[in-house]
Order: sequence, then C-alpha cells, then structure tokens
Amino acid sequence: MLVQKSVKVRIYPRESDKELLAKHFGTRRWLYNHFLSLQNERYHKGEKHLSYISAAAVLKELKGNEETKWLKEINSQSNQWAIKDLCTAFDRFFRKKSKFPRYKSRKDNRHSFKVPQHFDVNWDEMTLKIPKFRPFKMRGQFKGECVKVNSITISKTPSGKYFASIQGEFEIEQKVSTGECVGVDLGIKDLIIDSNGRTHPNQRFLRRALKNLKFLQRRHSKTKKDSAGRERARIKLAIAHEKVVNQRTNYLHQITSQLIDENQVICVEDLNVKGMVKNHCLAQAVSDVSWGTLIAQLKYKAQWHDREIQVIDRWYPSSKTCSVCSHQVDKMPLNIREWDCPSCGTHHDRDINAAMNILIQGLNQRSGCGTQSDSKQKQVEASSIEESMKPETEQALASR
Repeated sequence: MLVQKSVKVRIYPRESDKELLAKHFGTRRWLYNHFLSLQNERYHKGEKHLSYISAAAVLKELKGNEETKWLKEINSQSNQWAIKDLCTAFDRFFRKKSKFPRYKSRKDNRHSFKVPQHFDVNWDEMTLKIPKFRPFKMRGQFKGECVKVNSITISKTPSGKYFASIQGEFEIEQKVSTGECVGVDLGIKDLIIDSNGRTHPNQRFLRRALKNLKFLQRRHSKTKKDSAGRERARIKLAIAHEKVVNQRTNYLHQITSQLIDENQVICVEDLNVKGMVKNHCLAQAVSDVSWGTLIAQLKYKAQWHDREIQVIDRWYPSSKTCSVCSHQVDKMPLNIREWDCPSCGTHHDRDINAAMNILIQGLNQRSGCGTQSDSKQKQVEASSIEESMKPETEQALASR
C-alpha cells in the first residue's frame, strides 16, 4: 500500500559543515522575524497583508542589498520556505486555528530548515545530498520501500544531534485482517486496559528519571552564564531529557503496533487531556503518560493497515455502567477499584468493566445504533469528573 509518511534519520555532518548548518538555522529565523515585523508594520499603517509572491519579491531585493548579501550563502529554496512558513502561520491565524505568529528566539532549542527540492537520497549507500553541502552519512531504520521523496527537513536537537526528516511516499506491506474487536480504557496506574483483561503498565519514564533530572538542573543553574561549563551542563541535561522522550515514544510504538496487529476494530474514549493538564495534581502524571501521542499513533497506523478506530463520546459513563445489565450507579470515586452491581450482583473490576463498556458503545456507534447522551446526563458526568479530579487520597490518585 502506498502511504504518505516521514522517516527520521540521523545525519553526521563534518565540523566544517556545522557552521554552514548554523547559518541556515539562523537565516531561517531571521527571515521569519523580519517578514513578521513587515507584516505588523503594514497592519498598523492600515495597509493590505503582504502575500507570498510580494514577500518573495522583497526577499529578492534583500539579496541585492549590500547589508544583507549574506543571504546568498544560504540555499535559496530554504529561504523561500521560511517566508512560506510565516504565510501559513498567518493563514491558520485568520482561520482561527492557531494564535497570532510569534517571533522566533535564538535561545529556542528548536532549530530547523526545509529543503523542498534539489536533494538526493541514496538508500543503498545511506547518504543524503542537499544544496550547498557535501553528502552526509545517515543512519536509520524504517519499514517499507521509498517510492518518492517530496521534501527534507534538517533539524538540530538541544543535545547537539542532527536529524533529517524525509517526507514522501512509501510502499508498506498491509497487515492481514484479523476480525477481532477490542475496547481500550486509558489510565495512569496502567496505561492501557483492554476488554480482554490484558494490561500494559505505565512505565512512568519521567518519574523514574526525575531525581537525575533535578540534579542536572541544579548543576546547570549554578554554572556561570555564557561559560563553557554551562554549555557542557546544558548538553548533559538535554541528553537526559531526550532519553526520557525516546523511551516513552518507543514504548508507545510497541503498544500501538501490537493493538493494530491483533485487532481490526479498536474502540477508545475521547479524553479531555488539555483540561486534565490544568489540574496541578494530575498535570505531571498526565503529561508523562502521553495519551494524545498514543491515540495519534493508533489513528495513522489504522489508516495505513485498513483498521478502524471508533472514538466514543467523552461524556459516556463507562466506569459507572454495568457491562452486563447496563445499570448505572450515581457515583464512582477514583478510590473504588472494584464494585458489585446493585442490579444484577456482578462483581466488576473498574478498568476492565470500563473497557468492555467502551467496546460495546464503540460497536453500537459502528453499526449506527449508538446512543447519544442527553444534556442532563452530560452535566451529571461533568460534575462527577470535576469531583473526581480532586485528589481525595494519595492512593486514589496513584491508582487511576
């Protein structure tokens, strides 16, 4: 199956190339900020918004000026793409999909520039050639066969590593249909609890590394500003943070790949992650578990392998409903992990019962006979969620 995706590989530039890469990063930032200032000036004067074609003409004039002739040292397509990024940011702002564009700081650790054309990727020799540079050695693994490369984005991490994100069309082997359906309940104590009773524990990578991160952060804060020792301490801290991110991402990929391999239909709940992060008692735990990334991985992998993701309403009371007789209790505090249904007497594990209800509701939605919660039920569920967000006991918070 032919899919659109990106492959991120590590590249190894020579010492002589790193200075030119830094110029590319800095030039992209300078152009973005320069044209953002022009747009702001035109807005205050009541003039029309500068289009991409007009901005490209201004860029051509800048290259001819004596003060900014250093722009010619940089790949021209990368310069033009910096302006295009700003135009895209304004377009998203006008459509109310994002906030007003902000200036980029040189202290920001996110450095990148895009190469839209005139590149060469040799997968046999694992080399990458972009304009103004000699070929880079690259290293990385991916599934599928590259059919076409559309663009390449070069980036530098805070730890000083260089990566190339190769976006294009890849031919991947589609997984066979399994015919299995599963409901998935997301939690903090256990990352995933499915309707079959299997669990994937939350590894808590950030919490496990927190002691070392605090030590490295204190060491960094005590160094002298703009000194070589401060830079060495910053790199060590960045490497520690990078390790946590890589561990979490790899673990999520393992879980989502297993779910996609074994199931044809996956039913998940729609969580208000932004609202949960606003609670200072849950913010770190919710950020560490990374539910949003997990759902995003499930969605694009399901699209690649002809799987189906059913997302149920976030107000559906999956934890308070009996999966056997559909009886709904009034309250279900977080500290209650097991309960007996007052109607049919069935003994339930809270998380497994919720996963089974998610599966039932997801299959009902898939068949077109799903029930939508009325406004009164949503208000009751909202109040119970706000009540449950309060950490009643330390045990209740940890067990969620």
